[in-house]
Amino acid sequence: MGLVVTGISQNGDIASLEAALKAAGLPLDPIQLIGPDDSTQGAASSMGLADPGLMTGGGQGTGVPGVTSGVPSAGGYGTRYFRNEALGDRLGDLEIPDDEVDNYIDALQAGRSVVAYFAKSETVAQVETIFRDGGLAKVKRF
Repeated sequence: MGLVVTGISQNGDIASLEAALKAAGLPLDPIQLIGPDDSTQGAASSMGLADPGLMTGGGQGTGVPGVTSGVPSAGGYGTRYFRNEALGDRLGDLEIPDDEVDNYIDALQAGRSVVAYFAKSETVAQVETIFRDGGLAKVKRF
């Protein structure tokens, strides 16, 4: 049986959720909040990926598309995003299965927050109810 309860908060304000947990006699130290700022992706423009003059030697055939060819067209390479592996690891620490981590990352990138609570076997159902009653979306137990 999973003991980590997770949910998605639209605004990251968990004060009322903490009050409900406290009113139920549950400790607040097992709660974690991962906000959208924690999901900042490493972004690098295609110009930042490599020095545009990197492989420009004087001869022909030394150009590398996307590396030596100046600014890409609108349909070209543009900004590239790389998955924040530390965030994936942090979500993995919440026992979120690998096949669901991307859903949580998507929620974070959309400006929502992930709330998690490390419950005990005798309190896990109560925490799930508090999360649902507190307005969290997609409440799950892992």
